[in-house]
Amino acid sequence: MNGLPTTWTIENEKLSIAATKAAARIFEELGVSCGGVNANGDQLPFGGDEPIETIQEVREAIVLGDQLGRMPWGTNAKDNRSYYIADTGHAITVKPKDENQPNSDAVKRVEAFLELWTAENHWHTRQSEVSQRCDRHGEVFDLLSYDDDGMVRVYFGEPQDLDDDPRSTFVDPDDASKEYFDSLGVRKTNDLRAKPVAYFLKDVWYPDLRFVTRSNQLADYRGDTIPLMAESEDRILVQHRKRNVLSVDPRGLTLYWPVREELIFAKKLLANLMRTSSFQAAFGAIRTIMGNPSSDSVKSYLNTQQTGGGSSGQSETFDFPSAAVVTIPSQIKYEFPETGAGNSNHIETLVSLLRACAAGMKLPEFMLTANVSEGNFASTLVSEGPFHKSMRYEQSLMVQEDLRILKQALWYAAESGEHDLTVADVMQVVLEIKPPRVQTRNRQEDHEVMKDWWDRGLLGNKTVLAPEGLESVAENAQRKMELAAELPLPAGSPQAPQNLGTPGPVAGNKADPMQEKGVSKKDPTRNA
Repeated sequence: MNGLPTTWTIENEKLSIAATKAAARIFEELGVSCGGVNANGDQLPFGGDEPIETIQEVREAIVLGDQLGRMPWGTNAKDNRSYYIADTGHAITVKPKDENQPNSDAVKRVEAFLELWTAENHWHTRQSEVSQRCDRHGEVFDLLSYDDDGMVRVYFGEPQDLDDDPRSTFVDPDDASKEYFDSLGVRKTNDLRAKPVAYFLKDVWYPDLRFVTRSNQLADYRGDTIPLMAESEDRILVQHRKRNVLSVDPRGLTLYWPVREELIFAKKLLANLMRTSSFQAAFGAIRTIMGNPSSDSVKSYLNTQQTGGGSSGQSETFDFPSAAVVTIPSQIKYEFPETGAGNSNHIETLVSLLRACAAGMKLPEFMLTANVSEGNFASTLVSEGPFHKSMRYEQSLMVQEDLRILKQALWYAAESGEHDLTVADVMQVVLEIKPPRVQTRNRQEDHEVMKDWWDRGLLGNKTVLAPEGLESVAENAQRKMELAAELPLPAGSPQAPQNLGTPGPVAGNKADPMQEKGVSKKDPTRNA
């Protein structure tokens, strides 16, 4: 009355406010906010322009990548990518630099050393771990240790160990008088090139491999060219592999970063489905009694317990249901949660979320979810096309980075004199790394297309064999060697070469064919 709010109105507003707060709490538990996705303190829906600005945020992103990498979908994604990128390891081939002047002895010595070196560093197993670390952390720090025995040993540097140098004076990128600039544990040149110089690991600056390597030769592992590196006596260089960022960015970014919110939400949605199923299973013990005992039956039973006998003079018994199972009369009906919100609706939402995650991670959907029911064979083959291109790109990055390490191992072993290897041997050979072939599953169709082009004279043997990782010259040489060692085919074999010559009489031959050796002089139609 008189414009004053009634008691009912006030109570209704209180109820609305309480409901709003409860809804907000529910959204917060699901990992979102009413103002958009909350990432690293940014209130923008998709985070800020620079979502990682401090060393603490870098470590939080690394922890996030580890957690998402242990989820079922995250594990499936990084494992599938690792199978394509590294598989059982890249094949290393040693070839003479000048094919016209091959030095087989140099090739053999280099091959022998690389066999020893790859076994010492568990190289092929390490390649698989490099791929998985790149996906989980977005970066890998290769530590190259130049040991006294002439061997370069490779270790992993943990990205969490990088820190800001509290004693650094290179903190202002706008100070042109400073030669370097430090950012997120990485020291770079303070110029347009912004070349990485060193990395602050475990309170020590370690030089960057590429920065101290000149003309593809042995790197300056002693740090003579960088006076700032004199803090450590360890002969260790660092190669930084970065993924999912630009070349000027100081640190890498986990594969899951673009879809982190979707993966977390999908995990919580699946957890809610599990809770619903658990709730249904808990109430699955409810049973009903069709013949519900009446109150008169219970009273009669209780009277017999006092008197010891029933109306017939005999003791009566009355069985109660077990207390371990909830028993209700048949008139009571329970409605379970799926009546209002069925599991099928949640599953559709989950499928859509995971499809978005697969797109963000550049994966075919079935490689993330292990569910092939969402597409037929043809659509699956089409979806593999962009994925194969991205895998070949990832393979090329790993090949370039691995070659730098292999060349350092060869040069250091040759100059140390600790192994049966010389500098001349290293200079006379080239290394080729062949990653596993990324191919479609329908190889027959690929072969038919290739064969058609070859039959029409558009392709050579070298091009036909290249997709299989084979070389025409090497295969022809191997085939000639095998043929020389083979026994001749028996006469009459369909595989034996047939050289029948020109049919008919031989021109210019004046000999009497009846006089040739082996010709019968008798009439074959008459008996002797």
